Amino acid sequence: VYDSNGNGVSKVALYCNEGYVGPSHVVGIEWYDGILGFSEPNCPVLAICLDNGRMQLMRYESDDNAICIDTGIKPCKCKWNCNGSVLAVAGFQLGGGAGEARELWMVQFYNYMGEHLRTLRVPGTGISGISWEGNGLRLALAVDSFVYFANVRPDYKWGYFCNTLVYAFTRPDRTEHCVMFWDTQNNDKYPKYVRKLVAIEAFGDFCVLATKGENPGEYILILCNAIGSPVDSKYIEVEPKHLTITNHHVIAASDEAVYVWQFRTSFSKVLSTDVSGVKRKDVREKTFHIDNPNPAQVTAEGYKPPGQSTTDIISAVCANDTVLMVGRASGVVHRYSLPHLTVEGQHLLRCRPYILALNCNLSKMSIIDINGVLSF
Repeated sequence: VYDSNGNGVSKVALYCNEGYVGPSHVVGIEWYDGILGFSEPNCPVLAICLDNGRMQLMRYESDDNAICIDTGIKPCKCKWNCNGSVLAVAGFQLGGGAGEARELWMVQFYNYMGEHLRTLRVPGTGISGISWEGNGLRLALAVDSFVYFANVRPDYKWGYFCNTLVYAFTRPDRTEHCVMFWDTQNNDKYPKYVRKLVAIEAFGDFCVLATKGENPGEYILILCNAIGSPVDSKYIEVEPKHLTITNHHVIAASDEAVYVWQFRTSFSKVLSTDVSGVKRKDVREKTFHIDNPNPAQVTAEGYKPPGQSTTDIISAVCANDTVLMVGRASGVVHRYSLPHLTVEGQHLLRCRPYILALNCNLSKMSIIDINGVLSF
């Protein structure tokens, strides 16, 4: 690393290459400048990619806690999008039989925390360059003697409830997310600034904002009304990688645990307050492991993470007032009753679900798989 005058400042350690035997070369160094703001404070901005498939994401050049990734491909190029939220990595895998191995070219997409989002298959015999459009909605690929354009549909944080559209965006002059509550009937807008926003879901009379807490492993669920005023909140230890809300429940799920919060019943507006307005301690919360055969018997206080992680992680959740559906990477979908969380059965899909949704009368469930294919 050199300063603006060409003076050496420091060397960057390649933590991702530890334990690898054999020659390796750097094929890409991308450093997001933060000109359009950051996804969250102190997030990784420096990406270093090696030709052996290893890659590391760093917050700064001397970061000793880098995120190390094995892409599983032979990379040749990498590129951040316009706001540093998605990293595109181009490369190839060897496919076919042992006698006729051929290069299968693709572009893999990762978020700023190194989590794999999607894989785009690309025809041709080589990718020589990639470039993002200025708004981050298209990607140009130089393939052989052609230029391919790929449309990118980001996973926006938004929801709609009570004639109100709630959506989040970042601003260069603020470290927080700006969450806008737009009353589409009266055209009134209510901004709310939220630190470390993870997800937004909305349904019925409320929306829920999931954020990271100040302590490691701590997350906050904030229940808000149509003008953005907090109604209730919960501190949880389950990372809300998957989030959904119904008229009565908020459900958050990590890779292997499910947290269910019944914030109200059909007789009360918010369950954490009784008729006299006094806070209740007996709030209905449950946390259970996805491999638990009887989640109805556990409570939030009684949940203890198992010593060994599950091999079949949670990939999607959806719910309505009476049913909770939890999809796993293998294609198994667990069905639970609400609010008791009684196991009602399993469904087996032929794909890895990415998004699940139920229709209004529970007669159909729609699935979008990891490749973006819609089925019912």
